[in-house]
Amino acid sequence: MVALAWILAVAGALVAFVVSLAGAMKTVPRLHWQEAIVGLPLPLLAGALAFWCLLRAPVPPRTELPFVSASLALLLAFLTFVFLVFTYLEQPGGPI
Repeated sequence: MVALAWILAVAGALVAFVVSLAGAMKTVPRLHWQEAIVGLPLPLLAGALAFWCLLRAPVPPRTELPFVSASLALLLAFLTFVFLVFTYLEQPGGPI
């Protein structure tokens, strides 16, 4: 599950970067919310999987510790989400 969270987090970051570049191009006058929302499912799913892996971690025996890998995937998913939100909100002529 942690590997799947990592794959989705990295794929989400790549999709968010492409969406950000599309919003910054001169040929695209404005990044609409319908276009920006395309990049959200992957980071949200990756964050949910990583959070679930952190919650189901073994307590007493501690044979496997997914804390570092799952928390890094969760951090990457969160940063990707924040990146998409700021890309949408701070665009020239944007909603704010």
